[in-house]
Amino acid sequence: MKTAGKLGVLGAASLVFSNMVGAGIFTTSGFVIESLRSPALLLAVWALGGFLALAGAATYGELGASLPKVGGDYVYLRKAYGPLAAFLSGWMSFFAGFGAPIALTALGFVEYLTPLAPWLTTQGHEPLVSIFGLSPTVSVGHLAAVCAIWLLSLIHYLGIRTSGRLQFSITLLNVLLIVCFLVAALNSNAGSWSNFTPGPDTPVLSAGEILPAVAVSLIIVLYAYMGFNAAAYVAGEIRNPGRNLPRSLLTGTVVVVVLYLALNLVYIYALPVEKMSGRIDVAGLAATELFGRRAGVLFSIVVAICVLACSSAMICIGPRIYYVMAGDGVFFSSAGRLSRRYGTPGAALVLQALWASVLVIMGTFGQLLIYCGFLLSFFAALTVSSVFVLRHRHPELARPYKAWGYPLTPVFFVAVLLWMMIYSVFTRPAESLIGAVIVGLGIPAYFIWKRKNRDKTSRCD
Repeated sequence: MKTAGKLGVLGAASLVFSNMVGAGIFTTSGFVIESLRSPALLLAVWALGGFLALAGAATYGELGASLPKVGGDYVYLRKAYGPLAAFLSGWMSFFAGFGAPIALTALGFVEYLTPLAPWLTTQGHEPLVSIFGLSPTVSVGHLAAVCAIWLLSLIHYLGIRTSGRLQFSITLLNVLLIVCFLVAALNSNAGSWSNFTPGPDTPVLSAGEILPAVAVSLIIVLYAYMGFNAAAYVAGEIRNPGRNLPRSLLTGTVVVVVLYLALNLVYIYALPVEKMSGRIDVAGLAATELFGRRAGVLFSIVVAICVLACSSAMICIGPRIYYVMAGDGVFFSSAGRLSRRYGTPGAALVLQALWASVLVIMGTFGQLLIYCGFLLSFFAALTVSSVFVLRHRHPELARPYKAWGYPLTPVFFVAVLLWMMIYSVFTRPAESLIGAVIVGLGIPAYFIWKRKNRDKTSRCD
């Protein structure tokens, strides 16, 4: 893929940071502590999730350095396991991995602006109609979310250098805002370090309850960490990817892990377990508790900017996968067209924006996001496992960077994710089944596209 410019380490690392720091860290800790009932366990699970993200980033660094092409998982799985496995990862990316989270983050961005403009809320509106359990809804907030998707898609259409500058600028602003919040919070006298000790009324987990609680919590935490592999999807658009790609993956992930742990530290400092437990707006609650109601509104704006950056990163990354798939003849052929002027996959950007806009209007993709974590974990584990296959089958590949701790780090990553998924099948069978159906539908789609491509080739001959 020809580009109007190439990303450096900071530009690629900003993709990692902004793809990870979305709504997850600002909304999930209340549910995690509701399951764990312990501030110490809360920090421990977030730290374990961070180590898993670093192990995954190190492995993706080796894969991307040895196969420095656009497409990420699709490229690595195609080389290791063949075209069908690669196609299914791309199929999942379009329908769940990127489409649904882009829609979610766009709606989240609008919702976080409601303290300033209450009329933007997407909640409480009457659906237009009910179709198979879906409730299409149109409101000012829904239209604003759609506009945000299309505006960001237009910016990313203008070239990787332009979008890289946007991503780096937003990311730098996010880092500064979050750091300022952390410094101000930890210097505030409104919190209490006694919150790190659960009160006498807080039930404590028994020995037999700890492992299941950690498994459930880790599923939620890892969803917030997903995105550690973001720069791998644009490896072909990074300067000197053999050196810069691993650096960007690890740099972005380390920064996120530190900030996630620090933010959870602030949540606990600001709020006792009872106030945090089960709350979505835990970040806003902490800001209000420490600085007052006006600060809570200001922090909502900070969260909105972070969520917008996350949406921007996913909008940039997704089309690179569809572009490669179209080139292989297993996706809409239009997705393989590049802009003559900017060298970006404009048609793929349009397809992605259309699908994400549909999900915004449909409004009932919450369950998509639950099964999304299951699917993302499965394909992340499959991709990381490909490092063993490639080292065995393709020792001739150049490996300017090798994953640290190999083979222990990728083994640990795959084993923990498989354990989580097995637990998910037993505890959340409905969401797991939906994920299996989506992947299953991709198999006939793959063979239909392959057959059409074969027939087209035959006619040309």
